[in-house]
Amino acid sequence: MVNISRQKEMKSLGFLLQNDKEHYSVRFLSKAGNFTVEELNNINKIAEKYGQGYLGLTTRLQIEVPWIKDEDAEKVIQEAKALGLRHGGTGQKIRPLVACKGTVCLHGNIDTQAICRELDRKYFGADTPHKCKIGVVGCANNCAKANINDIGIMGRCVPKFNSDNCVGCRLCIKNCRQKALELVNNKIVYNENLCVKCGECVRVCRANAVIAKEKGAEIFVGGRFGRGMRIGDSLGKIFKEDEIVSVVDKIMEYYNRTGNKGERISAVMDRIGKSKFIADILNEID
Repeated sequence: MVNISRQKEMKSLGFLLQNDKEHYSVRFLSKAGNFTVEELNNINKIAEKYGQGYLGLTTRLQIEVPWIKDEDAEKVIQEAKALGLRHGGTGQKIRPLVACKGTVCLHGNIDTQAICRELDRKYFGADTPHKCKIGVVGCANNCAKANINDIGIMGRCVPKFNSDNCVGCRLCIKNCRQKALELVNNKIVYNENLCVKCGECVRVCRANAVIAKEKGAEIFVGGRFGRGMRIGDSLGKIFKEDEIVSVVDKIMEYYNRTGNKGERISAVMDRIGKSKFIADILNEID
């Protein structure tokens, strides 16, 4: 049986003790949810050599290889390093970052993969008052559930309508899943309250009657899921794509400065008030 101090040491390296208290599952890290074919082949080799020949996917798009014996752990670490594989992802720090496929998805409004990779390079594994999760999605479909992360980034496209160009083809109406558009006297009427800023109307319009007024991302703070659920609060504006990383920088600086040990962002917001938290962030951005 693995002793407590050894468990803690190995957990910090991404080796999580299994229920039998004798084996680990080692967590290999993706880049924005992606592995190269070579990386997958190398993980397979480790699973075959040191595990039981299979692996599993985690909810944060990483790969775990179970049934690693304690006496083999150092060998796995050395071989993983030689093969260029990263492992880790636990503790009071920035957890593995998650992104949807918005870069190649036809619904994507932002380059989710590039944003996630840049944030990963800057922040993955950085110490924080408590665990901190970052998620990036390209649109309102929210496939990677951005607003239940401590920091969530959601691609948005705000439409602007030019009724003089509208030819009444109804393509935008047919593609609006929120029913925010209707045709009145052969012109589009827009219900902003129903719109989720997905940008579908902009993408399908062939007459240049709908264009992007704003395009970028809405950023949420304070989301969490699990033992305590909380939907993140929006910072209340659309940030341009090239502003996203710098906004996250300000959020991280503020969280590290104001958070007490053991507090996730949601707990900081509960303690000081979400209005103050958001106002302070926006003031630092401005």
